[in-house]
Amino acid sequence: MSDGFFKAPRPFTKRKREDGPNRRGGDRPAGAGGRGRGRGGSRGGGSSTRGASRGGGRGGSSSRGGKRDSKGKGREAEQQQEDSDEDLDEPDGGLGFDSDDEEIESDAGGASNGSSDEEDEDETPAQKRLRLSQMYLKSLEKETMDEGDFDAADLDRDLIAERLQQDVLEHTGKLHLNIADSLILPVLPSQIHQTPSKSHRGPITSAVVSSTGSHLYTSSKDGSIIKWSLPTFPIPSTSTTTSTITPSRITQLHYLSKAPSQSQKRKFAQKRGTESLSKAERELEREANEEILGKKRDPGGHTDQVLCLALSADGKCLASGGKDKVLGVWDVEGEKAAWRRGLGGHKDQVASVAFRLGTHQLYSSSFDRTVKSFDLSTLSYIETLFGHQDSISQISSLRSETAVTAGGRDKTVRYWKVAEESQLVFRGGGASRMRNVLDGAMEEEGVEEEVEIDGRKRKRGRKGDVKFVEGSVDCVAMVDDTTFLSGGDSGSICLWSTTKKKPIHTHQLAHGVESVPSETEGDIQQARWITSLACLPYGDTFASGSWDGQINLWKIDASLRSFSHLTSIPVPGFINSLQLVSPRPNANEKRTKTHEETGKSLVVVAAASKEPRLGRWKRIKEAREGAVVVVVPVA
Repeated sequence: MSDGFFKAPRPFTKRKREDGPNRRGGDRPAGAGGRGRGRGGSRGGGSSTRGASRGGGRGGSSSRGGKRDSKGKGREAEQQQEDSDEDLDEPDGGLGFDSDDEEIESDAGGASNGSSDEEDEDETPAQKRLRLSQMYLKSLEKETMDEGDFDAADLDRDLIAERLQQDVLEHTGKLHLNIADSLILPVLPSQIHQTPSKSHRGPITSAVVSSTGSHLYTSSKDGSIIKWSLPTFPIPSTSTTTSTITPSRITQLHYLSKAPSQSQKRKFAQKRGTESLSKAERELEREANEEILGKKRDPGGHTDQVLCLALSADGKCLASGGKDKVLGVWDVEGEKAAWRRGLGGHKDQVASVAFRLGTHQLYSSSFDRTVKSFDLSTLSYIETLFGHQDSISQISSLRSETAVTAGGRDKTVRYWKVAEESQLVFRGGGASRMRNVLDGAMEEEGVEEEVEIDGRKRKRGRKGDVKFVEGSVDCVAMVDDTTFLSGGDSGSICLWSTTKKKPIHTHQLAHGVESVPSETEGDIQQARWITSLACLPYGDTFASGSWDGQINLWKIDASLRSFSHLTSIPVPGFINSLQLVSPRPNANEKRTKTHEETGKSLVVVAAASKEPRLGRWKRIKEAREGAVVVVVPVA
């Protein structure tokens, strides 16, 4: 045969075999001979081979007996030659693709039949939804039964129904926890609990509590982190008239100390003498070489101030950020607390960290003006987001892949759509004609009217009004997936929505003003800036802190158009961090009376210190260092 025959493309199409009596290769239609032979490659071909073997055996017998038929021998030789020609004509080399295809199809059919219990091809969408719902309920039942033993009635009525309702509401991404009207106010001193004093050697910077309300974590400028065990705080009766804070029953579980830095190692070596000094110098030189080669060893903790903390919703992973530019990851599952790894990438101090609710995806903000995303389940870096023109002091996130950041002196709040790598910019501060032109609004929109008095243009206002210009946005808190709050150095708290460029509602001087003496101007009224904000996730209650000696609780209107003041909690000092949670007790503890009471409460956690979190430009001597836990009962 010519080479052109083998080079010509021939399609692999299945053809039905035409069986007939005394049929040979010459009797087959054009182009069908190879396929007819190939289709019997494993069955007919095998029979032909066996027949040939038997014929060969018979021929051998005839040869031994001296009675071989020459005519039969010629037909056998002719048949073998035709079979070999047919094998060459086949594009698959006589291997029988059609037979293999049938075997593959039969295997696939067997696999599909084997998985018919999980997913049927004839299953309707309604049946599929029912099957997935049953699987979800079984997983919830198994998860809950692992935590404690209950009868079926209690399990179905209390645990699974409550869990399903909570999951559905959380996935809507809208405000649904309306508990502000049910809070039993005012807050009594017996409802305020504090950690023991002098636990940290430096000022407290952050405090976070687990979603179940069982563990508390605090960080300090001395570079240490402490894990605390929180007892079940009983709800006091309204008849309690004590005027002092209840003695603390918060017990310390683990003290995670600061890791030694290279300068500390060098100073320690100098005290030990010349021999130890040379050994330490060699160690430092080796570490420097490893750092150059990208093989720097993990120090096992933070080597400088710890500025922020964040805890995952399942309470298994703790993240910390500090002045050493490292994002620390800690394993805090159960009663243990151990360092896992330090993640780098930021070029300046890490000012804030926040978990995406329900996951181990972490967002971090830094003074290097970037936002980074990490996956702590695999200890991997995901991406970096740019946009701010100044240091980012705080970040907040909820269940969706979005985050809100405060840009400091660039006076912007940015709403990040992480999956789309896009952002919405909301500008704080007062309105001006220049800003309105840049934002595309009307030139006079929101600008106060000016009148001419004594030849000078002055803003018209009521007598006694004091206007404070916002020069920095320092803290943010998300209410739901489209609504968030911000606070800055003007003392104002702003309520924002992603549908509007300007604040929906602004409450000025939320924590009042203080008088600052001046030698030339006398007493100057200065607004107390907002040092921290926190909102109950998807709830209508949020808290704000400053240094006026109290934490303010606020209620957000049902229409998300305004908010109003509820009550104040006396806590002296700088409020460096805030957190609001409504604890959901574990299943094996839910039957106790005290946990039923604690479950109907709002827990406010604050880090109170003598000085601000990010500086030392002011100090309150009468303040007490430590974390404050306030249990507000819900009717």
